[in-house]
Amino acid sequence: MKPIQIPPMLSAVVLNALSGLDTMTFTLLYECPYCSGPVKYHDNRKKRFATIREDDAKKVISVQVHRFYCRQCGKLCYAKAPFYPDTKFGSPVIDLCITLSQTYPYNHTAKILHAMGVIVDRGTIRNFFERNLPRVSYAKIFSVPIPLSILYLSDLVIKSSRIYSLDEQEILKACGFEPGKEKRYDRSNGNRDE
Repeated sequence: MKPIQIPPMLSAVVLNALSGLDTMTFTLLYECPYCSGPVKYHDNRKKRFATIREDDAKKVISVQVHRFYCRQCGKLCYAKAPFYPDTKFGSPVIDLCITLSQTYPYNHTAKILHAMGVIVDRGTIRNFFERNLPRVSYAKIFSVPIPLSILYLSDLVIKSSRIYSLDEQEILKACGFEPGKEKRYDRSNGNRDE
């Protein structure tokens, strides 16, 4: 089988966006998402953001997410972080899977991701695609659809290495989340992007 050729520059943009968040800590939560009550810091949780290939070895990109205890309803809730509800990958990885699988079959999408250095199996890609997640805005670069969240994150990571440190509010905004609100999407339509 002929290997998939992805321009190195495109792979670098994707890997830069994902690896730039390694060890980032998310701490923002203004109120309980269940009852709008006041919250108190509880602990930190390490969450996998992505799995990439670096120097022919797997590397897990992880972030720290603060958990809070609601003083009103007693529930534990997470700080705002770039994750869709009930998913175990960061939203930019899922956006990339969804964007590519709108054009390519799941197995081919997994091969394209592997060629970029991102490790996600085809069954996981299918599960992401079949969930009712928001539509993903993208740009075609070298004829490959790349979600804007990846492009915005890569830009932030590059700027942070030169000018300033990464800010969690900017990261949330780049991923399409508002720091003071949960990411909302229509759960009524579970079909493919039309």
